[in-house]
Amino acid sequence: DGKKKKNEVGFNSKVSIKKEGDSDVHEYTIVGSEEADMRVKKLSHVSPLGAALMGKKKGDMFTFSTPNGKQTYTIEKVA
Repeated sequence: DGKKKKNEVGFNSKVSIKKEGDSDVHEYTIVGSEEADMRVKKLSHVSPLGAALMGKKKGDMFTFSTPNGKQTYTIEKVA
């Protein structure tokens, strides 16, 4: 029906995530690849992190691969 599900990561969601073992919370907005700009925390939905976030909910843990190996994060907030 095209409606965004509440508390589920999708386009234009503001997502706060925390890396396992770290106290810093990082906030990103999920956008299309044309709008992506890491300087202003706009994350493409097709980037490794953006793709890993899509469809997840607050409290979900997820792991994705980075050049430094696998990273595990927890979703703190979805707005």
